[in-house]
Amino acid sequence: MRVALAVFALLGTSWAQGPPGRSFPSRADMDAGKKLWDANCAVCHGEEGKGARGPDLTTGRFSHGGADDDLSRAIRNGIPGTEMPGFPLNEMELTQVVAYVRALGRTTLPAPAGGDAARGEALFLGAGQCAACHRIGNSGARVGPDLSSVGLRLAPVDLLASLVRPDERVAQQYWYVRLVTSGGKIIIGRRLNEDSYSVQLIDTQDRLVSVMKDDLKEYRLIKNSPMPSYEGKLSQEQLRDLVAYLASLKGTP
Repeated sequence: MRVALAVFALLGTSWAQGPPGRSFPSRADMDAGKKLWDANCAVCHGEEGKGARGPDLTTGRFSHGGADDDLSRAIRNGIPGTEMPGFPLNEMELTQVVAYVRALGRTTLPAPAGGDAARGEALFLGAGQCAACHRIGNSGARVGPDLSSVGLRLAPVDLLASLVRPDERVAQQYWYVRLVTSGGKIIIGRRLNEDSYSVQLIDTQDRLVSVMKDDLKEYRLIKNSPMPSYEGKLSQEQLRDLVAYLASLKGTP
């Protein structure tokens, strides 16, 4: 079995990323999405998305899948057996409508303001077990996204959504794979690179693994987030503290 395994060094390690996912939509995307919403969606879902002939879309929960790709597919193709038709939108327009639908769902989240960043850091490093997957600066694991500058990328309400609705937006470079080798060994980890002959991933023990595809009897791509939802597991105060800490992470100037 041709499986190459290497443990990452703690410092100075880099690796090839997988295919880039969509960047987080901008304010302009959401504004453009609202115009498309008003022209195509509001007649059934209401101007504020609270439902009419169609269901309420402000809850952040969807019957036919809540990931960005699921929403895009429902908008493009429609939903069989319902009144939902398909809309001939291009990829940019789909991204913009999904961005607006996400913004509608944020209205039902509790206000994330007023947390204590110091308590949030203690929660991140302690009971929250966030550092087991995420890296900040030179500390933490590489299994999940690096959060060193997450406060620059995401607004507090989006940080809160990522904690309670982690499956909403999973960029392609954070998709997981489950591999079963010809010898029966199961390998699960975040896909880093893939070509016609091999796949490279970082496994749940933070190790780099390269596997030749002709040594595999099973390959499954996992597009859902491996991160659990903290809804109901952390109090509202703890969520505010954790958001406050994440919002303070601006990277190194």
